[in-house]
Amino acid sequence: MKKALKIAGIVLLILLAILLLFTLVTFIIHRVKTKQEIELLKEKGYYNPVSVGDHCLNVAKFGNENGKHTIVGLAGNGMGDFAVTARQMTAPLEADNLVVFVDRAGYGFSDDTDNEMTLEYIVEDYRKALKNAGIEGPYVLMPHSIGGAYANYWVSQYPDEIEGIVFVDGSQLNATAFEEEEPYKVGFGDRFLALLAKLGFSRYVLREYSYHYPDNYTEEEQMLGDALTLMTLDSIAPVSEDSKLAENAQKAFTSIVTNEVPKVYICASWGIRTEEELRDMCQWLNRQIEINDLDMPPRPLEYEPEFLADILADYQRVREESLFPYIEKMGNCEIVYLAGDHMIYQQKPEECGQILKEFLDGLDQ
Repeated sequence: MKKALKIAGIVLLILLAILLLFTLVTFIIHRVKTKQEIELLKEKGYYNPVSVGDHCLNVAKFGNENGKHTIVGLAGNGMGDFAVTARQMTAPLEADNLVVFVDRAGYGFSDDTDNEMTLEYIVEDYRKALKNAGIEGPYVLMPHSIGGAYANYWVSQYPDEIEGIVFVDGSQLNATAFEEEEPYKVGFGDRFLALLAKLGFSRYVLREYSYHYPDNYTEEEQMLGDALTLMTLDSIAPVSEDSKLAENAQKAFTSIVTNEVPKVYICASWGIRTEEELRDMCQWLNRQIEINDLDMPPRPLEYEPEFLADILADYQRVREESLFPYIEKMGNCEIVYLAGDHMIYQQKPEECGQILKEFLDGLDQ
C-alpha cells in the first residue's frame, strides 16, 4: 500500500512538473509573440493610451487632424479588433476627416478595470478619453452592434457633443432587448480564464473566439486583429459589460430623447428584401464557413417560392416590429438598406464607406 502511494506521489509530481514546464514555455512564447505584435501595432498607429482616471483607454487616431469631421468608432460587444477591421471602411475618408477608435476598458490596448461596465460608466469613459486626448467635438459617432446603445445614450444626454450618428447595423433596441440574456456577476471562473489568457493559453483557443477574416483582409490585418483580440481575452471588463448587455441595452432605449441630430442606420442583417440579396448573403456565409472550417451545413442557394416568401416576410416583420419603432423613437434617422451579414463593414467595406461619405457630405450642406 505504501509503495503504491509512493509511486502515485511520484507520478503526480512528474505530471505537475510537466504542467508547470508547459505553462512556462507557453508563457514565454506568448510574451515574445505579444512583444512583436505590440511593436507592429505601434508602428501602424494603433497605440495611444489616454488616462481617464484610474485606468487608460486606447484612442487610436487616423487621418486629418484638421479635417472637416471627427468620426468616432464604437465597437460591438467584445470586439477588441474593431479598429483594425473597420479601417477598410474608413480609410478612404481619412484624407478629409479624423477617424478615431476609442476602445472600452479591457478592449485591446485599453487597461482592464474592476468597475462595473454600466451604460453611464462606458459613455463617461468615452467622453473623458476624447477630452483628455485633446480631441474636441462635435463628433460623428460610428457605432456597430451594441455600440449603438452607447451612441444613443450619449446623444440623448449630451446632444451638443454629437454632430451625427452612423449606425453600422446597430443592435435594434427596445424595452425588452436581449431579455434572453441572464444577468450575472463576474466570478472566480471568469477571473481564472482571464489568468489563463494572460499566461498565453488563449492562443490555443483563439479561433473559438475570433474567426478568420474574410478574403478581402490581408495576413497582416489578420495578425493585428488577432493580437488585439488576445489582449481583450485576458481582461475582466468585457465580461462585466457582457453581463450587463440586457440592462444597458434596455436602459439605452428607455433613455432615448427624440432629437434632430442627423442619423443614418445601415440595415444589413435584417435588410434582406429580395431573393438575390438572400442568395448573396448565403454565398458569403458559405465562404466564411469554408475558410473557418466550421462544423455546420452550407446555406442553401436555391429556394422554393413558398419558402422564399416566408423568409422575406420574416425579415419584413422584424423590421416593422423592431427596427421601424426604434428608428422613429430616435428621430431624424434615415434607413439605408445594405443587405448582408451583421459584420457588414467586413463584408462590404466599400459600400459602407460610401454611405458614410454621403452622410458626411450631407452634413456639410
